[in-house]
Amino acid sequence: MSSVILRLPAPLRSALAALVCVAALLPLSRAEAEPGIRILNSLSTADLAFNALTTNAGSIEALISQPLTSRAFAGDWRLRHQLEDPAARNVMHYLVECALGPTSKVEWKDRLGNVYTFSGGAALCPEWDFTAPSPQCLGYVSACLLSRNNAYGHTVEISLRGEDPRDDLRFNPTGDTKQWHPMFLPCDKGGSGLGDECGWVGEGVGACTPGLEVTVAAGAPRPDTCTGLLGAISGHRVLRVCEKPWGCEAGDALAAAEKNDCGGDAPSATFFCPRGGRYSVMSAPFNRMEAPGSWVRPGTTQGRYPVASFGAFTFREGAFFGNIFDSKALSVEVSINMDTYLPQLSKPNFTGYPYQNVHACFAKDWIAGDVHLASRICANTTIGDHNAFGCLARTVGPCEFGSASPQAPRCAVGDGFKVQGDGDFEVCSDDDGVFHPEPITTYLNSPCDALPVTDRSTCGGGECDFSVSPPKCKKGCEPRSASECLAVACVKNPKLCVRK
Repeated sequence: MSSVILRLPAPLRSALAALVCVAALLPLSRAEAEPGIRILNSLSTADLAFNALTTNAGSIEALISQPLTSRAFAGDWRLRHQLEDPAARNVMHYLVECALGPTSKVEWKDRLGNVYTFSGGAALCPEWDFTAPSPQCLGYVSACLLSRNNAYGHTVEISLRGEDPRDDLRFNPTGDTKQWHPMFLPCDKGGSGLGDECGWVGEGVGACTPGLEVTVAAGAPRPDTCTGLLGAISGHRVLRVCEKPWGCEAGDALAAAEKNDCGGDAPSATFFCPRGGRYSVMSAPFNRMEAPGSWVRPGTTQGRYPVASFGAFTFREGAFFGNIFDSKALSVEVSINMDTYLPQLSKPNFTGYPYQNVHACFAKDWIAGDVHLASRICANTTIGDHNAFGCLARTVGPCEFGSASPQAPRCAVGDGFKVQGDGDFEVCSDDDGVFHPEPITTYLNSPCDALPVTDRSTCGGGECDFSVSPPKCKKGCEPRSASECLAVACVKNPKLCVRK
């Protein structure tokens, strides 16, 4: 029996049927219409860990005791000079953008007369515009700052998911509670093969010549000769090919495969290139309940793959929670030397957690989620003549059941009830069992987005120049696929992989 589904391009469907179909694609509305807050993840990890604004007890107490306004920074001596620290100015940019709405702004003038303007955006704490922030506000702004840090120096767009009981539209501006489908969430009740709509990963987008036959495969022989290999695979995974860049459900797939017609379990899917000349590829473990570790790197017989990241925020990275504005939970401080107006560290050569009351958990699909989070939220820096190393949050284990970690999951809810299938972790606790009611869950287009450039490509006997992005690779070097990036730690150290 053939393992592929072959469809003609541009099926003839009525406009009404098309509208019904689009409405049924709950997860896969265009990225700009997705639930959640789309925002850039480019706040320097080192800056957030060590800065004179949030790593300073006095300025924290000043911040949370009054409105977040230009007047506060001009008139409160505890804030007046904190932004002379470049790291503090960087953090201030993200702080205002997380907290206030898009029509709000805060201005600050330095000692030389230069004026800096910080604009609002996400409106996670709009009350801070006119009064002192509530504990709920501080929780969401803290999680927003933590989720936006980036230790690798590149800019990545992310989607922030959560639930604010004070405002149902806070994390869901469209107000549509049935906009998202759980196909990219874990299969809580098991599942296998091609038809189950859970456990999928968006791999990427390919380009082809409209009307031509295309085969996308992962470790399968070339279909015309049954020789050689097209793409690569580790473990047993299935493929789904979709016309739209944000994927599709099974009934709208261009093709799907769990095997190939030349023999073996490596999937090979054949279809006609759609009129738009683009298609997306999804993959899932054949057995949805197997331990994380399998991956595919698709290859194609026609056109180019990949040419772009998957067109929706479908990969759940993890969650951040706690209170970065807890002045009593600082283990180190950065202050301004009033003679030089330069930042100085209270504990030279500090190593550890500057903030003791902030935490992070990882989604189950990471092979080594704690390793990933540590690389994401830890960084070195230099303050004055002293080095420092800090981790922004304590990694408390997996957010959910089913991970490769032996630690217990930290979040009791894997998908808050306000928006079906947006996959926001709720009711999350730290190592001491204390619950934090304002977690924010981060989503990426691809898990590769969260990795340093050097981990985004793999080489088989060749070498890559990682001084540029994307890397320039000699023959034998290829970009890693989305599912392969989940297994980067496994690729580097095969003992971390669970094989079946």
